[in-house]
Amino acid sequence: MVKKIRLNDEQWNTLQALLEAHTQKLPTDAIRVSERLRSNGLVTSDRQGSNFLTEQGMRRLNQGR
Repeated sequence: MVKKIRLNDEQWNTLQALLEAHTQKLPTDAIRVSERLRSNGLVTSDRQGSNFLTEQGMRRLNQGR
């Protein structure tokens, strides 16, 4: 089980936007990601600067708001 990190509206919307972009195979480099999401292991980026959800980020989204 993943610790349910409390997210503000902006952080929650960012996770949802990354999931939607991934689902639709859209670029994610324009989605602004807070350092808090990265430091908690919910989001990371590749060498090209594209942002994406980690498995932990996916599990956090599945926990609901």
